[in-house]
Amino acid sequence: MYDDYHCTNCLGGQLSPSLVNLTNLRYLDMSSNDFSGIQVPAFLGLLKNLRYLNLSSAGFDGEIPHHLGNLSHLRYLDLGWNSLSTKDLGWIAGLSSLEDLNGCDLFIHPHLSHVNFTSLAFLDLSGNNFNNYMAPPWLRNLTGLHDLRLVGTNLFDSIHDLFDHMTSLVHLDLSSNHFCNASSLTYLDLSFNNLQGSIPSEIGQLINLTYLDLSHNNVQGSIPSEIRPLSKLTNLSLSGNSLNGTIPTNLGQLTKLQAFDVGYNSVTGVLSEDHFAKLRELKSLGLSVNSLALNVSSSWVPPFQLHEIRMGSIIVGPRFPAWLRTQKEVEELDMRNASISDTIPSWFRVLCHNITSLDLSSNSLTGNPLEFKSFPQLEDLDLSHNFLTGHIPQLQHALVVLALNDNRFTGTIPEDLCKLEYLESLDLSNNHLSGRVPLCLGNLRDLQYLFLENNSLSGQIPSSLGNLLQLSYLHLNGNKFVGKLPASMQHLSNLLILDLGDNGLKDTIPAWIGDRLSKLKFLRFQSNNFHGPISDTLCQLSHLQVLNLAHNNLSGFIPRCFNNITAMVSGLDGGYTIDSVESLQDIKGGREVQYSQDSLRLVNSVSLSANNLVGEIPDEIMELVQLQVLNLSQNHLTGRIPKKIGNLKQLETLDLSMNELFGAIPESLSDLYSLNSLNLSHNKLSGPIPSGNQLQTLTDPSIYEGNSGLCGKPLPNNCWEHKLPTKNGPIDDDEGHRESDWSWFYAGIGPGFAAGLSGVLGILLFKKSWRYAYFKFIESACDKIWVKTTRPRRNFR
Repeated sequence: MYDDYHCTNCLGGQLSPSLVNLTNLRYLDMSSNDFSGIQVPAFLGLLKNLRYLNLSSAGFDGEIPHHLGNLSHLRYLDLGWNSLSTKDLGWIAGLSSLEDLNGCDLFIHPHLSHVNFTSLAFLDLSGNNFNNYMAPPWLRNLTGLHDLRLVGTNLFDSIHDLFDHMTSLVHLDLSSNHFCNASSLTYLDLSFNNLQGSIPSEIGQLINLTYLDLSHNNVQGSIPSEIRPLSKLTNLSLSGNSLNGTIPTNLGQLTKLQAFDVGYNSVTGVLSEDHFAKLRELKSLGLSVNSLALNVSSSWVPPFQLHEIRMGSIIVGPRFPAWLRTQKEVEELDMRNASISDTIPSWFRVLCHNITSLDLSSNSLTGNPLEFKSFPQLEDLDLSHNFLTGHIPQLQHALVVLALNDNRFTGTIPEDLCKLEYLESLDLSNNHLSGRVPLCLGNLRDLQYLFLENNSLSGQIPSSLGNLLQLSYLHLNGNKFVGKLPASMQHLSNLLILDLGDNGLKDTIPAWIGDRLSKLKFLRFQSNNFHGPISDTLCQLSHLQVLNLAHNNLSGFIPRCFNNITAMVSGLDGGYTIDSVESLQDIKGGREVQYSQDSLRLVNSVSLSANNLVGEIPDEIMELVQLQVLNLSQNHLTGRIPKKIGNLKQLETLDLSMNELFGAIPESLSDLYSLNSLNLSHNKLSGPIPSGNQLQTLTDPSIYEGNSGLCGKPLPNNCWEHKLPTKNGPIDDDEGHRESDWSWFYAGIGPGFAAGLSGVLGILLFKKSWRYAYFKFIESACDKIWVKTTRPRRNFR
């Protein structure tokens, strides 16, 4: 039972034992109630005339009472979607009349005693956890089974071994390739497990199989051509595996087939009209994300009328497929990244009145798109990443998701968009849109994702956006917005991502960002005109992973409370997941980079570069041990680089350039084993450059340029002692003298000179004969110098 399940007008409390007085009771349904975690009453085993017992989704907990094994006349048992478990299925052996067992969401130990069902026709153990065990051996004894569902049971087994079990159920001996009674099994769903190996060719002997689902396993090899005898097969799902090879042409002989899905594999080859020749009843076709090419004539008329077409990331183009014109019942069409280089034909607008999802993204579609008001059921429209031009088309009011990004649309954002009252995601980014954002966008109360970045939108950010209380992603970066942030934005308490970078906004950083937007993970104000201090309230954003305030006019000190940002200290994110497929931009290693959905879950970054910040680098920043990027360059920071910089073990990019930092580079910098981008240039650093570990790979001298006091590799000037500092003690020169010895030598020169001079003057003062002799020597020397200098002057005259 799910923890968040709540029901009204449902039963609860304790079940009365007086139920056993209903001795003739045959049908008992207590499903979809809330018994708040009580155990299944053991006295239910006394209702021996029961034929039907449904306890699903009723809030039961604990061990299943073995007394239920007394219900020998029971034909239907459903225990699913509770929190039940059993250590021994021996009690099931007493249910000799059982035809239908649904045990979803049980915990069943796989190594159980054998059970003996001769009448069981339906077994559903989906949602149970076999914890990577092989198929339970007791499945071998279920000889009358028609329908087996083991969806998402975490089975880890060879597909050959598992089919051996399945065929044992119907007396199929794979070793001799021969059936005794293979007509029983008609429905087999083993999806979402960990099945290995290839599909055995003997599968073709299950001639009465109507439903086969092996999707989302690790099945390998090719689709066996022996599948042809499965003439009754209506559903074949093999998606999400590791299949390769080609699709056999005799698949087109399965005349009853209604759904075929081989998407998300490594299947190769060309599909021709022969593959679909007799599939008259086909309604769902899934081929996406394979190395397939569809090669049919422009006049081909398929024998089927498809409801679902999934051909994303295979080759369908270059022309827009003309055969689509024959399909009048399409509800879902996915031809994203299908190598189509064409315009959308005019006949397409009258094609699909029932279509709910249309994805033509990542092709090379050109021209002005159709008006989609003729698609009354359309909920999901994705035309992104094409070359479409003109104005935003008129759209159907039922839309939930609209993606027109990465095209060449011009003009303003039409106010007609405000009529899409069910819209949850709107992406118009990376176009050539201009003008102001319509105030009425604030009426889209269900909107969760708003992407308007990289256009030429102007004016102020409309205050009406503060009405979008469900909004979790807001991208307005790369436009021409000016003015202050509207105070109404403080009501966007569900925001995970706020990107206002690369605009002309002029404001202080509002305190309400930290006070009210407590779920923020990504905050980017880069390249605006924000001024004043960095608000200490930002430290309250405990889930923040990316903070980028670079290229503004911020002043004052770096807050010392950044160590309160838990996500950067411990990596704990509080469970707010970033699930957008869009990428996010940030500065890394001095260049603009994009973080995808997956990588953003791992990144932690602080960039405060190109501001007017002063003071020292706070030691508290050295507690942000999850940081990968730290950029404090182009400020007026002073003091020394913190000695604990080596604590930031995850750091990949460190830029402290163009500040006024002084002193030695800390030895601990060499402990940053992940560092691949370093810039300490244009400071006042001095002393030897540390070496060792990752620093040895950073050999570009420009990393340290503009620090006249630095020496050692990779700079050309060697340190005077010819040795770099070590952590083990003072430095010795080539003759074995320690650095401290030379310090004492230079310190003694001054006092020594003063003492010698005082001694000479003292002797001249107190010893008369020495005084006469000294001055007589001075007088004689002066006479000689005068004679030698005056005689040449006379000769010259």
